[in-house]
Amino acid sequence: MFTTLDARKTDELYLVRRSWFSPEYELTDNANCYGRIKYHRLSGRKATATAANETWIFKREAAFSRTLLTTDQNDALIAEATRDWLGRRIILILQTGFRAEFYRPSMWSRNSVWTSGDHGDIMHFTSNCFSLTDTIHIDQSTAPKQLIPLLTFLGGYLVILRRLRSARH
Repeated sequence: MFTTLDARKTDELYLVRRSWFSPEYELTDNANCYGRIKYHRLSGRKATATAANETWIFKREAAFSRTLLTTDQNDALIAEATRDWLGRRIILILQTGFRAEFYRPSMWSRNSVWTSGDHGDIMHFTSNCFSLTDTIHIDQSTAPKQLIPLLTFLGGYLVILRRLRSARH
């Protein structure tokens, strides 16, 4: 159903919302579809991302928790992402030991970055204010290629969650 994402061949992706009222987003490069994120219920706090070979579920650990859990379809824990207490950084720790940070370089910036101390910048997200499309640029880093789809969907989830949170205020 979905094409396998190869970061060496594709360095620019788009996260496209199906319509203004749809809770689904598709990851595409305008030629192939690499997966989909679907939000559950109206809260937007739980989402399921489906790629060519894997399915991930993103959800909060508890109602007022700053920790976001990533599990597979069998509810096995894959990663934990924790937001700084007063900062803009989200620290991701996978069960394999891989660590990365997701942050906005400036409070007023529309850009977000996945970076790792071991691998440098991994990818950049650009949000468009009045558009149904977000742009994702994958940097050619030394990050493990099998993590790129997970980081792409998790970053997209975090960008959309931030946009939903700011729309409520």
